[in-house]
Amino acid sequence: MNVELKYVFPHDFPHVFPHVFPHVFPYELFRNFTRTMTSMKHLTLTHDLPHDLPHVLPHVLPYDLLLFSFFLCLATTVPAQTRPEISWVKIPAGTFMMGSPADEADRKSDEIQHRVTLSAFKMSRYEITVAQFKAFIDATGYKTDADKGTDGYYGSYIWTGEKLEVREGVNWKCDEKGNPRPLSDYNYPVIHVSWFDARAFAEWMGCRLPTEAEWEYACRAGTTTPFNTGENLTTAQANYDGNYPYNSNPAGIYRGKALAVGSFAPNEWGLYDMHGNVWEWCSDWYAAYPTTPQVNPKGPSTGSFKTYRGGCFEFFALSCRSAQRDYTRVDRRLSFLGFRIVSSK
Repeated sequence: MNVELKYVFPHDFPHVFPHVFPHVFPYELFRNFTRTMTSMKHLTLTHDLPHDLPHVLPHVLPYDLLLFSFFLCLATTVPAQTRPEISWVKIPAGTFMMGSPADEADRKSDEIQHRVTLSAFKMSRYEITVAQFKAFIDATGYKTDADKGTDGYYGSYIWTGEKLEVREGVNWKCDEKGNPRPLSDYNYPVIHVSWFDARAFAEWMGCRLPTEAEWEYACRAGTTTPFNTGENLTTAQANYDGNYPYNSNPAGIYRGKALAVGSFAPNEWGLYDMHGNVWEWCSDWYAAYPTTPQVNPKGPSTGSFKTYRGGCFEFFALSCRSAQRDYTRVDRRLSFLGFRIVSSK
């Protein structure tokens, strides 16, 4: 049985601890905690307990500690945290031209090309799903910015078709209209999460958010064209507003909502939905690009806005370009903004 335990000590336990604890728990556990017992009222740890511990304790502990053993074995056990499984793609080290060439259609002025060299890393194959984010919430009790009312409002911004408006009660459990998702839709990308919420999940997983350079490098997967699909992106290849195709190409369809992760073919490196579906938070503060070659750039150390990449179901094809950048406040929640994670390990 693997459990997470909160030990509630009797008032004199710091004095008797050195004499009784070694007889009940492994030596290394005793050694690690002896030094702190004089000041601790309680502690939390995860430990594999012998199945017969509740029956053994009364025979090895003094009578005045039986109450402690009762609370230890029966009253304060909770399931150990279980982290969701992540499907990873190994991204090779390499050098690429970040940004867009001057003749790329619909390019923006903040996409100045510069050479970037990156070390190898791994990236989640899919955008983080509602189910994966739920595992984080259930295990930690974390409250998102939407639930805490950060930035002066509760809920999240919803696109009405004409404007963005705040809707109270909307959080990570909801879809792009602000309605609670059915369990059958928990394989959709999580949205209505701030940059802080995304970072908290990533850190809980022992990971981090991608830098802008890592995101663009992984999205391109060796390509130099506006999209990793070439000079054009169709709505058979990605989820965006097909009423507004790229560079006078034929129009497609407008779905008006996110789709389950992995609904389209991946890029050459095996990553899904790098174009469209939902925008994805990056770790960088927004700033003008440097013009000199960079190695593993992380962006400026401070700023006012965090960047996000990839385009989404609600935006035009041009916003899905590999070089396209956008940004917003770190505590902003949006109905079309999610994230994926990376690891250097």
